Amino acid sequence: MNEPPTADRILLVDDNPTNLKVLYEALEAEGYELLIASSGAEALEIAGAARPSLVLLDINMPGMDGYETCRKLKAAPGTRDSAVIYLSARGEVEDKLKGFDTGAVDYIGKPFSFEEVVARVRTHLASYHRQRDLERRLSLGFADLDDGALAAKIAAGEGEEVEFKSTLRVNLRTGKSDKRMENACLKTIAGYLNSAGGLLMIGVDDDGGALGLANDGFANEDKFLLHLNTLIGNHLGGEVAQFTRTTIRAFGGERIALVECLRSPNPVFFRRENDEFFYVRSGPSTKHLTPSEVLAYLDGRG
Repeated sequence: MNEPPTADRILLVDDNPTNLKVLYEALEAEGYELLIASSGAEALEIAGAARPSLVLLDINMPGMDGYETCRKLKAAPGTRDSAVIYLSARGEVEDKLKGFDTGAVDYIGKPFSFEEVVARVRTHLASYHRQRDLERRLSLGFADLDDGALAAKIAAGEGEEVEFKSTLRVNLRTGKSDKRMENACLKTIAGYLNSAGGLLMIGVDDDGGALGLANDGFANEDKFLLHLNTLIGNHLGGEVAQFTRTTIRAFGGERIALVECLRSPNPVFFRRENDEFFYVRSGPSTKHLTPSEVLAYLDGRG
């Protein structure tokens, strides 16, 4: 198996040597590993061996044109994920739509400038790496805890990646529904998504004792799950669903909810009543960041 490149590999495909020279000079200073092909067939051979992150592909080439080359790249397991940007003097909408239909992510018209090429390459490489990172995170999946591992985790107490909540919606002091309870759960979930992930346990008191889900007064567990998932979708965004998993487990003679969270590749904001809040985990607690702290955090977030 080929090892992934340490620097981004970019394949430049054009039958015109002058165009190849311009592209090479535009990207050489960016530190990319540059490969060159002068035909569709040569591009497929090189790409199959090198697995480039991105392909800059001329449309008008003798023999196999860019459209067919792109189709073959997208059909091959080793290159289907490579981002393809078309290069062409064709500027008609139909030409662009045909290019996107074959799997390309962008289109640069000829004649092109250094600045445009570099900017678009940077943008699509960033998108390429975000997608690869997302796939890696999802492939790791959620940890399945057996009963012993669950008991051990609860016995270890709250920490940076574990937090207990007695209820989802009912304030045990008043016996009434209280949005502050919901907010507390959502803040923790948002903090996990913006940090390294973690596990929220609902129906467990601060000392790790089992309280169960009955205090929240739902007709059944399905109603509990529906309410929680609706809260997450409405206040954190539907796109975070792939980074959270909620299950109901038996513990201490009660039924408790486990909300497992993976780190989201994109920032997650808690939205409620026309306000937005950004939370991260800080030790065993969830911390609200100010706007300036959010910018600094996102700037340094790998």
